[in-house]
Amino acid sequence: MNQKLVVPQMDSIRTESVKVIVERLGIAKAAFFCRETMSQPIDYLELKEKIFGEKTAREIYEKIKNNRQI
Repeated sequence: MNQKLVVPQMDSIRTESVKVIVERLGIAKAAFFCRETMSQPIDYLELKEKIFGEKTAREIYEKIKNNRQI
């Protein structure tokens, strides 16, 4: 089973995420959330290590595809 792994575009993910947050929280709470989270400096490599550890992209993909917790 050799499937091609397709990584979505970040702009698309960001747009979809904001839409979901607005739908769930409403515009006011979503605005506060975005201001607080998107303006914070984040070390993405450190965050990646904490979340995924030594997992490969294929392992992460399979867990997401199967809707299991990472």
